[in-house]
Parts: sequence; C-alpha cells; structure tokens
Amino acid sequence: MKLHDLSARLRFAVPAALLVACLSGCAGLGNRVQRAPLPPGAPEAETIVEALSANDAAMQNFRAAGTFTLESPKLEAVERFPTGTIAFRKPDELFVEGRLVVGIIAFRLVSVGSEFLIEFPRKRDPDERYFYRLEGETLESVPFSVSPADVAKEMFTPPDWFSYDRGQIRVVAYNQNSQTATLELGPRRRPERRLTVQGLPWVIVRNQRLGPDGEVISDTALSDYHEIDGVRFPASVDAQFPGEQSRMTFDMRNIRINTDQVTDDLFTIKWRPSNVEQPLPDDAGGNRGVLEP
Repeated sequence: MKLHDLSARLRFAVPAALLVACLSGCAGLGNRVQRAPLPPGAPEAETIVEALSANDAAMQNFRAAGTFTLESPKLEAVERFPTGTIAFRKPDELFVEGRLVVGIIAFRLVSVGSEFLIEFPRKRDPDERYFYRLEGETLESVPFSVSPADVAKEMFTPPDWFSYDRGQIRVVAYNQNSQTATLELGPRRRPERRLTVQGLPWVIVRNQRLGPDGEVISDTALSDYHEIDGVRFPASVDAQFPGEQSRMTFDMRNIRINTDQVTDDLFTIKWRPSNVEQPLPDDAGGNRGVLEP
C-alpha cells in the first residue's frame, strides 16, 4: 500500500533545504528550533515522514543573504564569496549570486529545470564569462562539474514520498542519546536514499543519495535550524558530490520564507548560445549568443 494515507495537503512535501551550503548569520533568522526529548524506542517511519512533509509543504519559496563557497576540479581555486543572494522556488528554480565586495558581482547562476546559465561577470574573455547548458548536452568547459539542477534537487526538492510502497521507507537505526534516527528509502537491498533525522521536532540533518552499488552520489548536511513563519529551515547547508569532487556550501542570514521578493526576473535566463555570430553589448563581455530582453 502506498503512503497515500498521508493528508493530501502534504503531497508537495519537501525535506527542507539541501544547496550545497554553509550559510551563517543572525539577522532575520527567527527563533532557534528547540528539540524535545524523543519517547523511548525507535519512532515509526510514517510519523517522521508526516512531520517532515507537513513542514516542507509549508514552504513554496525562500530568499536569503549569506556567504558561500564553490569547489570543483574545473575551477582554478576554491571560489569564496563573502556576500551573496540565494533564492529558490518550487519545483526546480534556483538563483545564486555571489559578490566579492558590495556592488561587485563575481558569480551568477540561474537554473530552471534542466536548463542553466553560469556567469562570471568580471571575466572579459568571451569563453570564460558565460557557461550555458541544456539537458542532454555535454559541455566540458562548464566550470562546475555538477549540474545546478542536481544541486537544486538535492538541497530543496524532497523525495517523492508517495512513490514508495509501505516498507520502502523504514527506520534502520535510532540513537536515543543524540535523538537521531536513520531512514532508508527504496528496496531493502538497494536503497536509493539515506536520511539522518533529528527530533523533536523532526528535521533532516543529513541527506545521502545512493547509487546502485551503495556508493554515495551526493551527501548534503543541514544544520542550524530556525523556525521562520512556522517553517523549520536550516541556515547552514553543505552539499558534496564525491564522484565529481565538487562541493557547494552556504551560510545564510536574513531568510525570508514564501516571500514576494522571489520574482520571475530572478529565474530568467538572459543569454543563450547562437549558431549565428552576433556581438553582444559591451556589458555582455563580447560573447557570442543571444541576449534575452
């Protein structure tokens, strides 16, 4: 039997927050989440899923300021941005902008579904400023080897709870002292995902996506949870992709949940490559492509 017995209003549940991130700060964080002792004995998987789903269903978008880092073998060095903005809107729209100092944008990422554009505005070389990709394309020059769509999925998109049969979401470990439980999702012999949750109230503190042989494809740590407008949200997120040796960390502050400051223009991809050589305005770095209005 499927987990459809959870309330229909929970069907868009999302295990709150996963971007490769480590975001910090105090302003605008709301009240720090206080945990209550767990009852003796391991909790039921259905109880945990229901709590996580209810929390995640309450969030449709968020926007935050903060700091973040970007690591990849394709980058010359670890990119660190002391100030920046991150925004996410369900189901799969992600915006990240990093600044070296106030007013100077050094990195911008816009990801919508399977399409994304990475921009380094300070680069003047046409081949180093814009990096665009659409699903199915292989582009070796992209400086971050993990698709931003994967980043958004692992950080902010929940497991499809309702696609699992009863028994395919199960508690496999429980530690009364640390008040943590480990859930596995998928077939018992080949689980697809492993979650570490902590309560009460229940929050996800680690989310691992597993490959067919049990290898870790992505490993996201979430911490420093605060309650903002009734939603439990992690201010620090650290996402790693071991196979690609890539990592993104966010340390957030001034977090706004379900805000009208998450607008369509944030998720507009304004440059796409073109087969016709067409010079762009000076502010586009002389690159060849199509600049959207």
